[in-house]
Order: sequence, then structure tokens, then C-alpha cells
Amino acid sequence: MTWQEYQEAVALLYEQLDSLGSVQRNVALPDKVTGQPRQIDVLIEIEAYGHKISIVVDAKFHAEKLDVKDIEGVLALADAVRASQAVIVAANGWTEPAAAKAEFQNCTLRLLTLEDALDLLVPDKWEMCPSCKKDCIVLDMDGITPYGGGWLWWLAGRCRACKYGFIWCQDCGENLELPFNGEAVCGCGHIWQSTEQGLFIHFNAVEDEE
Repeated sequence: MTWQEYQEAVALLYEQLDSLGSVQRNVALPDKVTGQPRQIDVLIEIEAYGHKISIVVDAKFHAEKLDVKDIEGVLALADAVRASQAVIVAANGWTEPAAAKAEFQNCTLRLLTLEDALDLLVPDKWEMCPSCKKDCIVLDMDGITPYGGGWLWWLAGRCRACKYGFIWCQDCGENLELPFNGEAVCGCGHIWQSTEQGLFIHFNAVEDEE
């Protein structure tokens, strides 16, 4: 997953809560001092009792937990665009000092893990890749082939980042994990291969691409 995709997932999360008010993504607001545009990941605007409440939502796709400087940076951004409230959505949590700083400054912290973000973006994903642990395996390959007087059906996919594969062979019911440029044999004896061109099955000297 890229940081741009994570920002998109955060925007989708708040767009689903349409009862909140107006939700805009990737908004540029003028700095109250310089007038220069400041980029906002998600802007929520709520009209209540004749007043407008603006909430700045900042997506933090960091490998490490957020620290105090991260909190201070978002608070400064919210102040610069005259926002009423700041919300930080983080992929990997935050330190205790960062949480204390956020609570003192009335800044809301929200956890949106990589797994949950991918659930919002990729509905047909299988799970986080067990090899690179950076992206998901997308089950976008399937097929059905006459075999042994019946039909062989399979479901498969590869990691979007490292191409690590996953295969479910209906013939034997086995789940296989398949490294890129590797091969594996399922319980019914079919040989599965992962190449640059895709995933392939070999049985009865016949090769069918998924």
C-alpha cells in the first residue's frame, strides 16, 4: 500500500459517515498568515445552530508510532487554516507522550491499520501478504477447466507489491502459498507456478494460465 492509497482509505472512512456533514478530500486552504495554500487530507465541515465547525483530518502512513512532533505538526496545520478541530488517523499507533500531547490539545487520535485500510480499498483481497507484509493478496484470478471426467476450479491471486501468490485448488481443497518465480504441488498432484506472466497450472502435460 502506498501513502496515497492510505490517504484515500481515510477519506473513504469519513465519507461513509455522511451524517457528519460535508466531507472533502485533498483540499487546499489558505494559511491565515501567509495566504499560501495548505494541503488538507480530509476536511469535514458541519453546520450547527448557525455555526460552521471545520475539522482537519490528517492521515499518517508511518512505519513507526507517531511522536510528539507529529502531533505538533498537525496542530500547527489546523491552527494555520483556522480549523475548529484536528483529527489524526494513524496506521501504526502513537507513543504515550504523543497521546498525552494530543489529549491536552483536544486533538483526536484514531487508529486505522493497514489491514483495515485495505478492507476499504480492496474488497476482494485475501489477507496481508505473509511474505513482504506491506500489501495485500488480491484474489483476482479464477478459472474452470475440464479434468478427469469433471471440472477443476481454482481461485488465486498475488500480492500487489511482491507478487507472492495464494492458490485455492478446488480439486483437493488445498490452500497453497507460492513465492514469485517459484512452484508448489497441491494435494492432487498439480504443479502450480508463478512467473512474470502470471500463475500457471501443469497437469496431464497441459498448461493453462489463470
